[in-house]
Amino acid sequence: MKKLAYISGGIGGAKLAKGFYAQKNIDLSIIVNTGDDEIIHGVKLSPDVDSVMYALADMEGEFGWGQKDDTFNVSDYFKNYKNQQFSIGDKDLALKLLRNQMLHDGYTLTEITKFLTEFHNLNCALLPMTNDQIKTTLTTSDNEILSFQEYFVERKAEPELKEVVYKGAEKASITDEVRKALIEADQIVIGPSNPILSIGPILSISIIKELISSNRNVTVVSPFIDNKALKGPSDENFKAFGLEPNIEGLKIFYKDIANKYIVHENEKSDKNVKTKNILFSDKEIAVNLANEIISYE
Repeated sequence: MKKLAYISGGIGGAKLAKGFYAQKNIDLSIIVNTGDDEIIHGVKLSPDVDSVMYALADMEGEFGWGQKDDTFNVSDYFKNYKNQQFSIGDKDLALKLLRNQMLHDGYTLTEITKFLTEFHNLNCALLPMTNDQIKTTLTTSDNEILSFQEYFVERKAEPELKEVVYKGAEKASITDEVRKALIEADQIVIGPSNPILSIGPILSISIIKELISSNRNVTVVSPFIDNKALKGPSDENFKAFGLEPNIEGLKIFYKDIANKYIVHENEKSDKNVKTKNILFSDKEIAVNLANEIISYE
């Protein structure tokens, strides 16, 4: 059985994760970004881990984050005390309170995530990129320094960026589970997540980047269609750092890391670029693409 390691951010990466999870012929490990983990409402959020987990359990919210059919009573009442844009659903908050309690009791983020995936009967390894804290910190063109959630939620990803720093990456270690998944992977796939803000934090851990780079079967799925982001600000982020939001920019960003690329149908292709439908309007498209990627030789 082929061992596949999937590198993912949150909402965009989660959609294709559903496609791989539906495959019966692979041993799947998903390594997820934790660079935008944050303390909100007094509890630790791991938004990308939760988005992937909820997607695999078919319980994600309407917009890809949080849990479906959730209410927001606690979050709405919280805003009587502190005005903020960020909202957490009540069911989602319950999970995050459990995570907070388990962290307080001495469990690692990896151990907690394993407990939660088993609780939801998920049959794959869902792995935070590290148990250590890495904080994606953004400097805008106006020299404001923002956390990821300040930039993405409070400021709606509108400020132009001039610098992104993954604080703590130089000291971060990886778990045995992440190391094993990358070393043993027959294939590594980097999902259609924001390269700078979602995949960048994962690659900022030098040993992860080295292990991915040493694998000669690494496929990147583009987050762009017609030079626009599938979702979020990845196109504007790319342009802010002098990269085109297309296959040319992706090849520069993932230089010496990837050797295969998937872009949207009718876009430019060459010997290591395949064109497929990457607009995941339904699960079947993700399942079909995942199947083709597994067969991509």
